[in-house]
Amino acid sequence: MLNYFKQRIVDEKGYTLIEGIIQLSVLMLFSQVFAVTMWWLYKMEENVTNPMDTEWALFVQNVETYLNDIDSLVIQREQPGIRFYKLGEEYDIEFYSTLIRKQKNRLGHEQLLLQVESLSVSIEGKSLRFFVTFLNGMEKEHTFYVTYRAK
Repeated sequence: MLNYFKQRIVDEKGYTLIEGIIQLSVLMLFSQVFAVTMWWLYKMEENVTNPMDTEWALFVQNVETYLNDIDSLVIQREQPGIRFYKLGEEYDIEFYSTLIRKQKNRLGHEQLLLQVESLSVSIEGKSLRFFVTFLNGMEKEHTFYVTYRAK
């Protein structure tokens, strides 16, 4: 029995240089894939959890719901923003202090976007462009497509 174990140990070829190189290259490949995946996850988390981007997306979605089937639209000059009429009601979406607000019939206000430094509005045909600068220096821009109600 002792001869069997001695013979088996002597017959084993061992760990070769080629096997080591192959294993090292596989390890390097997987470490690169792991590093790229971790970087991508970090960037995705940064984009998803950025509160300014989330607030901006909600603002855009909210304003888009108001700009369908309106009667008329004008750009306000005294207070940066827009005034539009829809189903006999007057709405203002305008810059006020450090926020963008919505008013209905010039009463009260609903905060739509906070921490705003400035608002610029322009209209060309049925396209309405909002350009917002936030207090932290970030700038956002969106072009809305306005639909008018058939008379």
